[in-house]
Amino acid sequence: MTQAKARLLTGMGCVGSLVLTAVALLSTDAISQLLPVRAIDPVQELVALTVFLMFVALLILPFDIIGGLVIPAAFESTPPHPRAWVRQWSRSIVSQLLMHTFALFFYLQIGRAVGAPWLIPLFAVLQLGLLAGQELLWRLMTSNVRAKRSGKLVAFVTSNDRRFVGGVTGLPGLESILVPSSWQQTLNPDQLKVMLRRREAALSSGARFRGIIGAMLWNITCFSAAILLAGGIVNSVADLATIFLWFLLLSFVGLLVLPAFSRRSVFALDRLLTQQTSPSALNDAIEAVDQLTEQDTARSAVAESVFQPIPCPERRAHALSMESEDAPGAWNVARLALYLTWAFGGPLARSVHCNVGRPELWAMLPAD
Repeated sequence: MTQAKARLLTGMGCVGSLVLTAVALLSTDAISQLLPVRAIDPVQELVALTVFLMFVALLILPFDIIGGLVIPAAFESTPPHPRAWVRQWSRSIVSQLLMHTFALFFYLQIGRAVGAPWLIPLFAVLQLGLLAGQELLWRLMTSNVRAKRSGKLVAFVTSNDRRFVGGVTGLPGLESILVPSSWQQTLNPDQLKVMLRRREAALSSGARFRGIIGAMLWNITCFSAAILLAGGIVNSVADLATIFLWFLLLSFVGLLVLPAFSRRSVFALDRLLTQQTSPSALNDAIEAVDQLTEQDTARSAVAESVFQPIPCPERRAHALSMESEDAPGAWNVARLALYLTWAFGGPLARSVHCNVGRPELWAMLPAD
């Protein structure tokens, strides 16, 4: 078994466990038996929300250990030291737990005071806050404060995880392109230049903006449907937890639907970039990054169509050889939507195969 296959199975197991648990809790009405069904003291509500989110974290923990320690120890030449991994995981999970607990507590107070429909604009605003603060959150969770700026747009940042590829952060018009500083040594100058141009093209073409709009609208639709499915009332911790579970299930649908849009955007952005560089240079850079991040080079088209929002280099090279006038679509929409589920404590963002057990990728999921 390859490392990529092991990670894929771990991610499937983690996501499947969360989905089955949500179905079981909703179908048996167990939430009303386990959590308060009426308004209680605010401190007790805060504690109840903390316990609920800790329960979710404990469900994911075995898969975090497999993805973060067991698989690297079995397949990597320099796996993370267990003590260092535990320190990183603890820092990240505590940061996330605190943020999600207080966010859900705030949702509860607003929903109770002015009604559940008002939670929808609050959810939209928090998604914008996550966009604006993505780099800050990533630095907080990874204790990463070192960055070397290259102009106003590009920042080279350190990372201990080979699968970290950086990305584009910030609100439209205020973006930063984060690039692993290790790429300055592991990629040759031409490959690095191509990867930087590609991310700049994601901005200049509007593909990233469309990805933001698509991700936010998908999440807002799922969140609104979750409120309706939960009864449209938020009076207690149990009510809020029910919305949480419905939102989890609807977000799971996004794991099956949105990757197709991400893949189309990857192909279109590749074709756009060939106006600035040769297809061979682009393919060379793509293959170099794919090897650095230890992706599965032998994955089937069927597996990719279900689980992978980023196509493999072979299919990207084949797509470049085909004529098409498609404009870049919604860039990185699938994984950006996962990150933005943090606005309501969404656990799937750190459960999928690309980053389960890898805390450095929780706030910055891999992008093409």
